[in-house]
Amino acid sequence: MPSLRNRWVYFFCALFIMLASAAGANDYPVRPITLVVPYGAGGTTDISARQLARLAEPLLGQPVVIENRPGGGGVNAMRTVSRAAPDGYTLIATTSSPSFVAPALRDTGYDTLKDFTPILNYSGPWHGVLVNADSPYHTLAELLDAARDGARLTYATAGALSGARLAFTQLGRDTDARLQHVPFDGAAGATAALLGHHVDIALVPAYRDLVKSDQLRLLAVLDDQPDPDFPEVPTLEQSGHDIQFPSIVALMVPHGVSAERAETLRAAFSQAASSPEFATVMNKLNQPVRLLPGDEVEAVIEKNLAAYHQLAETLKR
Repeated sequence: MPSLRNRWVYFFCALFIMLASAAGANDYPVRPITLVVPYGAGGTTDISARQLARLAEPLLGQPVVIENRPGGGGVNAMRTVSRAAPDGYTLIATTSSPSFVAPALRDTGYDTLKDFTPILNYSGPWHGVLVNADSPYHTLAELLDAARDGARLTYATAGALSGARLAFTQLGRDTDARLQHVPFDGAAGATAALLGHHVDIALVPAYRDLVKSDQLRLLAVLDDQPDPDFPEVPTLEQSGHDIQFPSIVALMVPHGVSAERAETLRAAFSQAASSPEFATVMNKLNQPVRLLPGDEVEAVIEKNLAAYHQLAETLKR
């Protein structure tokens, strides 16, 4: 039977371990945090993530280091982060395509809903249905009528498996409109192709300045809500088509990060994303600030995973 002295030794050892554990939990973060960007340096997701990280650093008391992991349309980076330690020191700034479009089409090696915890959404550019300013089409209905009547119209997107492409493919099927897809490696190439009159239509974001300078005409938006810069332009749903492509740019952590650490991250990045300085940066990038809490991000992903699974099955027929 342990002596009284040994009992006191055991007691103080246990107390020390408990206090050390509590201190460790309360001290987070104690080292740099890595924010993974699933695209190359210089793009809008990269630039916005860097600015957000810079503004969050003094709030967290630690550096936030950007790590670019391009490839696979964002899928490779998502897979890597899904397997990272759930300690709150690795985040990803992810978008719609690797979050709910790609997983609906193929095995990505991760389950967005099960393998990640959303922290918050901070942006999400509207994608527009755009034509050149000298195009004969002034409404989406006029364009679809022409495609049904034999006009051979081409449309550009940022990729063969982009959500915008899937949405427009469904639109063509629903309306019997013949629309030929021309995929590009990114929205910049698709926009340039439209400006150069190499295609008739482009489904791209970051169109505000080009529309306001009368270089392009906006016929509709693919999002579930109108673009506040162009409130008179309808969504596809408002145009009578049950199709949408909501866009997100969200911070996520691997599933298993403690609620306390997730809240620390949410508070810091939410404050950074709400700052006037971040709004100025995003305005220069022609990107909106769209703040959503983590639970609403999860709901958006869940809804659209189901929708794109259904769309993918439809397109196989």
